[in-house]
Amino acid sequence: MNLYEKIFDRLQELHMSQIELSRRTGIPTSTISDWRKKKINPQADKLVVICKALNMSLVDLLCDEEDKHNEVLVADYVINDQILIETIDSLPIDGKRRLLRYLEQWVLKRDINLPTGNVSIISDAEGQKVVVINDIRFKRSKCVDWNIVEGYLKEYIGSCTEIIDTNEMIYIGSDFPDEYAHSKDTKVLRGPNEYAKANASIAIKELIQIATNKTFSDNHKDKHNIKAKFGWYRYDTRFAIPKYNDFGELVGYNIFKGRIVIRHAQDNKLYLYDILRIKKETSEPLE
Repeated sequence: MNLYEKIFDRLQELHMSQIELSRRTGIPTSTISDWRKKKINPQADKLVVICKALNMSLVDLLCDEEDKHNEVLVADYVINDQILIETIDSLPIDGKRRLLRYLEQWVLKRDINLPTGNVSIISDAEGQKVVVINDIRFKRSKCVDWNIVEGYLKEYIGSCTEIIDTNEMIYIGSDFPDEYAHSKDTKVLRGPNEYAKANASIAIKELIQIATNKTFSDNHKDKHNIKAKFGWYRYDTRFAIPKYNDFGELVGYNIFKGRIVIRHAQDNKLYLYDILRIKKETSEPLE
C-alpha cells in the first residue's frame, strides 16, 4: 500500500478532515489533496509531522504487515536529502524499527524545530525567540478586510499575558482591536507587511510573551491622559510566516519584526495598544 493511501485510511479511521490535518502539520490542504488526486506520496521531510498529527509512528507508516513477516521495506515514496530512508532497505526488520524511531526523534529534536501547530515559539540560530504562525487566515492574493481582523482581536479583550523577559503582566482592553486594525500605521501598510500584520492577529499573546528591548517615553497628548497617564512602553517582537513554492509546498518561513506599544493607564495597569512598524527582516528566512 502506498504512503498516501495509508494516510487517508488513517484520516478515515480517526474521522479527521484534510483541513484538520493541514492545521496540525502546517501542510497546505491543496498539497494534501494532491496526494490522492495525483497518486503521489508526501516528501520524506514531512513524514514525521504527519505521523505526529495522526498519532502513529514512522514504522506504522512505512512498514506494511507484509514487511513485518518478510523483513522487506519498499521505498516507493519521494526521498530528499534530509531523510534518506532508503538506506535502511537492507536492514532486518528490528534494525529498521530502531533506525526509524531514531530518525523520528532526531527530526523532532533538531536545533531549530519548526512547529506543527497553529502558533509556536522557537529560538533561531542566534538564540533569539521567534513566534511562528502556521494558521494563515489572510492570503496575499486578496485584499485584507481589517474589519474581520478586528473581529478576531475582540476575542482577546479582558485577557492578560506575561512578558517573559520582564515578568510584566500586559492586559488587553477594548480599545486594542480597533487601534490594531485601523490605526494610521496599519493604513499605510502594503504588500507583505500588511499581509503579515493581518496574520499576526492569531498570535497576539505569543508576540507579547517574547517582547524584548523595553524603552519608555512620557505621554504628551491630552487625549491619552487617562489611558496612558503614566506614559508609554515599547518592545521589540518577531514572528515568522510560512513561505510556499509554486506547488503549494512549505519551503521555509519569512521573519518579520514589529514594535509593541504598551500604555501605562491611570489604573496603574499596562495595556497593549498596537503593534507598529511591521517589516520583513533582511536576514535569511527560517528553513
